[in-house]
Amino acid sequence: PLDAIYDTLYLNTDYSLDEAGNEIFTIGTRTVPLHRSIDVSIEPGQRYSKPEKGVAVYRAVGNQYTYLGGDWSNGRVHFSTRELGEFIFLKDSIPPTITPLSVASQGARFRIKDSLSGVATYEASINGEWVMMFYDNKSNTIWSKLLDPAIPLKGNFELTVTDNAGNQTKYSKKIL
Repeated sequence: PLDAIYDTLYLNTDYSLDEAGNEIFTIGTRTVPLHRSIDVSIEPGQRYSKPEKGVAVYRAVGNQYTYLGGDWSNGRVHFSTRELGEFIFLKDSIPPTITPLSVASQGARFRIKDSLSGVATYEASINGEWVMMFYDNKSNTIWSKLLDPAIPLKGNFELTVTDNAGNQTKYSKKIL
């Protein structure tokens, strides 16, 4: 897009495979800043079975991956990025984890994590009614907030956590 770069940009691209056979697409260098997001369209050299199911683009820095997603159409993936560097296709088939810290009538507290694509949504209910939850991404902790402190959490509590790849984990408990 217009004004996405600060000045003239000499852009280099490269294609390689890592030791696991994953495709790595290099676009520029990660030290070159962008003013706005750019749109990227890549046609992978490898064929992915049902690419829309869990296969996404990640920005790679060493062994760390940042989920970018991407929309697949006609064998190509389209995504936006605010940073240049190395991009890799990875499949996330592992659902997020839910670790209960405390589940009682006074409130519920959990640690939620996802190993690759990151947590996209979380939703809690008690007896089918929505429960307000707060999230601290530094500690990966969510906790309930009672709308009326005089009414405790009692009944069938359910928590559903979904990652960016669409994998889900559900937690259920009857609170007495």
